[in-house]
Amino acid sequence: MLLADHGIFRLVWPNYHWLSPRAARSAQPSPGLIRRFAREGGRSVISLRGGLMFGSLPLEIEACAEAGLSFTRITARSRQLPSREEFAELVAVMRAAEPPVLYHCKSGADRAGFVSVLHMHLIEGQPLPQAMRQLSWRYGHLRHAKTGILDRFFETYLAEAEPGEGLEDWVRHRYDPARIAAGFRPMLAPAILVDRILRRE
Repeated sequence: MLLADHGIFRLVWPNYHWLSPRAARSAQPSPGLIRRFAREGGRSVISLRGGLMFGSLPLEIEACAEAGLSFTRITARSRQLPSREEFAELVAVMRAAEPPVLYHCKSGADRAGFVSVLHMHLIEGQPLPQAMRQLSWRYGHLRHAKTGILDRFFETYLAEAEPGEGLEDWVRHRYDPARIAAGFRPMLAPAILVDRILRRE
């Protein structure tokens, strides 16, 4: 598990950060990190790795149960935008979680970053340009790789939004993931770094 799921790297850099008193983000948490989150007051864990089966999953489920944390799985992607239905489901799961909540993916860089932006903007009310700092190289996110499609989602909303039109309204009525994806071109070197060297999901 430590090698196949990059767990050995997360022992050194768990990419664990509190966003606010209501939420934190991380890479795939070890049982020790889950216990730490619980000690720090955490109540819920949301895995963004969806239906993927991986070696850490049974340990995560067991550790959450032992620590008294609720555990939810939902699918998010790092190189593909959500459909309108997937976006609505994701936001509903986020709103239903008892805070403080821990959002995590495999590396804590891209999917966790995307959801952290949503949390800070939709749940905490932070202005979107400020919330978008959660998609940053500080957390391992590279906007010029294929994962930059996540940045483009928010950038497109900011460019297209009519006065008073919230992000959720824009997604419901005018969001077109295929159009956004067609206009996005990653840079070669960052794409190679993320996809072939780091091999991030």
